[in-house]
Amino acid sequence: MKSVRIPLLLFLLGVLLAVPLLGCAEVRSQGFSGIVADGEMLYVGSADGRILALNPGARAGGEPFPSRDEWDFSITTEVRGTFGCGTSQVPSTLYATPVLSNGHICIGTYEGKVLMVDPQSRIAGMVFPQLRAGEWLYPRTEDKIGPVVGNPSVEGDTVVVSSSRSEGSRTAGVIYAVDRLFGDELWVSEPLDGKLWATPAVVDGVVYVSTFEGHIYSLDLDTGGVLPWIYKSEFGFVSSPLVTNEMLYIGAFDRSLLAIPLGGDEPSWRLEADNWFWATPVVEDGVMYAVSLDGRLYAVDALSGAPLWVEPYNADDPIAVSPVIAGDDVVVVTQAGDVHIVNRDTGMGARVPHPTNDRSSTCGAEVVAPPCYHEGLVYVRAQNNVLCAIDPVSRSVLFTFSLKME
Repeated sequence: MKSVRIPLLLFLLGVLLAVPLLGCAEVRSQGFSGIVADGEMLYVGSADGRILALNPGARAGGEPFPSRDEWDFSITTEVRGTFGCGTSQVPSTLYATPVLSNGHICIGTYEGKVLMVDPQSRIAGMVFPQLRAGEWLYPRTEDKIGPVVGNPSVEGDTVVVSSSRSEGSRTAGVIYAVDRLFGDELWVSEPLDGKLWATPAVVDGVVYVSTFEGHIYSLDLDTGGVLPWIYKSEFGFVSSPLVTNEMLYIGAFDRSLLAIPLGGDEPSWRLEADNWFWATPVVEDGVMYAVSLDGRLYAVDALSGAPLWVEPYNADDPIAVSPVIAGDDVVVVTQAGDVHIVNRDTGMGARVPHPTNDRSSTCGAEVVAPPCYHEGLVYVRAQNNVLCAIDPVSRSVLFTFSLKME
């Protein structure tokens, strides 16, 4: 077995905290935004600060881009150069995955903006934002909130976003609530401890968010007020919380995944691994599937934590993105870019080979962006800005599409 590469966190920290030299040269972004599907379309956040709407049929057929309701939209940010170069527009950095919202797409940027995008306005190439079409930018002024790393969460007519901001020598997490229809600010939470890279979980009018400093906060969705239940841990949390069936599932820095009853002081059960559970787990049909940086996929009873396979599936490389359910299989993608198809009943699986190079990983590049399962295919965006479409039944790469635009 390959040795576990704990430096993944250092890699992610380096990507997130890198500060480009803003001279007169163009600055290129590099995030790890993922993919979401809506109807017949895929929406992808690219490594160069764009949202692309892709028609899978057109991409499989190798048709010129754009065609059949496809479009791409560049999200930029204004920076001030050095040495008297003035200001310029450079690509924004997207770590958040696009989120669907009543036919619109919502996304946050690392530069501290939140956008609501209307597909029809983007197809027409109209100036952004088209307010009458439900598009908006928050904040509307030149002001910015702190870096947005986790995905926005949409609940009813409220968009909830987590961020971080510097307060003197410390970093404080802040939650923002924005009106879904118009982008008006509804409330801003009091400062919470430490960085907030998590996607907020919103359930039954309560917002749950985890911090690197070992707290899980619950906030009132209507007011943003911090509620009495605050879970405190000796170790920080690395994954975004998953809340379902009155339980909160989350990975911690002590290499464990916790199942915490909402309102409880102690976990109902704990799953131990040889490295961190960086990615948020998935629960399907009473089974929790969780991946770890130790390279394993775990399947346990979501209620009791009892293992359901003889042993976890070993992908032999750190896994930093959540698994996806694909019919009778669960699909995991390693940091190295290998895709593994694992049977949900038996825990037996196999790696999908690269279509032309036996020595390469499935996708030919590292993967730290979450994949998507849509109409029988798994879509993965690799860090070389190439989209891979994989058939989990034949365990093969059907096609690839470069997201780079000349």
